[in-house]
Amino acid sequence: MKIFLAIPLVFVLLVSRAPAENSPPANPVGAGQEQQYNSVEERRLMESLQGENTSLFAKEREDLENKKKELKRLEIEVDKKIDQLNQLRLGIEKLLATRDAEELKRIQELAKMYEKMTAEKAAMVLGTVDQKLAISILAKMKTKSAAKILNNMDREKAAKLTTDFSTLDTR
Repeated sequence: MKIFLAIPLVFVLLVSRAPAENSPPANPVGAGQEQQYNSVEERRLMESLQGENTSLFAKEREDLENKKKELKRLEIEVDKKIDQLNQLRLGIEKLLATRDAEELKRIQELAKMYEKMTAEKAAMVLGTVDQKLAISILAKMKTKSAAKILNNMDREKAAKLTTDFSTLDTR
């Protein structure tokens, strides 16, 4: 509130001190002399305003520096989190690849077992397992063995497996 009251007073003082058009300026720019004041009160007001401006600029500069430091700290923290997430992602990808390899190995072993069974028994068992698993097993079997098993299955189940086999990703 003090600044708002002082500004009109300073303006009036400065206007009243304005040099006449023909007279040389009392304090030329760069002359290196101190500014001349008409009264002690004017000098005090000007020094007070300059001091307040300086302290405001210093406070703003300090606030800005603090915000820059905080942003830098947050940036470092976010980078660390990103690195941690990337490490977790790589770990999960490795686990998934291991699981997929083990699953593929088990399906290949099942396919070998079903090939060694009689076509009638294999058809009966494959007709009761999950559709996706049955397709994966048939895909890993020799064509001749798979054809014998499908031949011994219920006609509708064999047709369904054949249709899904042609459109499903079997790994």
